[in-house]
Amino acid sequence: MSLDHQAALKKMKERVDRELIDYFNTTTSLVSDPVCKMVYQHIKDFTMNGGKRLRPILVVLGHDLFAPSDERVYRAAISIELTQTYLLIHDDIMDQSEVRRGKPSLHVAVRNEISRITQDAKRISENIAIIAGDLADSYAHQALLTCGLPPQETMDANLELSRIIEMTGYGQLIDINSSYDEDFSQSDLMRLHLLKTAKYTIEGPLKMGALLSGTKQNIKPLSYYGTLLGTAFQLHDDILGLFGEEEKTGKSIKSDVNEGKKTLLMLKAIELAPEKDSIFIRDCLKSGNVSDNDFKRVQDIVMNSGSYDYSRKLMTKMIEKSREYLGQVNGDGSIKEFLSWLASYIIERSN
Repeated sequence: MSLDHQAALKKMKERVDRELIDYFNTTTSLVSDPVCKMVYQHIKDFTMNGGKRLRPILVVLGHDLFAPSDERVYRAAISIELTQTYLLIHDDIMDQSEVRRGKPSLHVAVRNEISRITQDAKRISENIAIIAGDLADSYAHQALLTCGLPPQETMDANLELSRIIEMTGYGQLIDINSSYDEDFSQSDLMRLHLLKTAKYTIEGPLKMGALLSGTKQNIKPLSYYGTLLGTAFQLHDDILGLFGEEEKTGKSIKSDVNEGKKTLLMLKAIELAPEKDSIFIRDCLKSGNVSDNDFKRVQDIVMNSGSYDYSRKLMTKMIEKSREYLGQVNGDGSIKEFLSWLASYIIERSN
């Protein structure tokens, strides 16, 4: 592994992108109906529109931690990126998000395409997008199961992928419930982050890679590393969602507030701020369309209440603990070094 970790990360991302393009180019010939072709193209465009490719990179790292590098792992690894496509398409419909990575969400892109031929474009485009998400889920499993690695290791990884999707579904249910649960607490939120983010962003992909390697090592410390780092990843995402730069994050910084998301920043601000400010934040989360002035006040309350500092400190503790568990992993030293660096990268990124 190169000492220039940033360059190594970029190189791996480019390799994942090539594998994705090859997959889409290989399977497109199987789609003949015009409507199916249109939806297939939207899935391809959505998948290839940016993204850090962190999840498939972690699959590769999880494998290389315990076994020699194998190019076939990249075909297996794109399964988690196709799963990401599936989950994001459905997530954008549920959140009514118009933008994803600086471009129209898939259901919006379809709506724009069919609006000239139907007056019911909103409903139909959302129905099409739901099916597009289901198709991306199918593509994910097909990519993994045809990667060419040994059958038992491949089946074990595929079962883990199914578990990732299951856990993410439970997390999504808790997320939906949080919008109307007045007693939603920090412990509820941490459970949500564990299920919806940590599992499918860090811990699950690493475990998939380890299973593909066929290792007999105890991988529990690696799972603990991934769980803690994945939760820290989400806490940082929430900070970017409130204080990030829109041109870098690819979405409105007001979107989390407008969607009523009870992030740790919001929960701690409600708990720590004076009562009038707590009430104000609760009202903003219910408004659905916060003004620029009110949004600025929300930001100020979060900073002045100590909520921002609380989130940063908790995130830092999780990163430190994740590195302790990483130190217990009996694997390739250079990969462990890369994973240690990755922990810092994840909470310092700007998108």
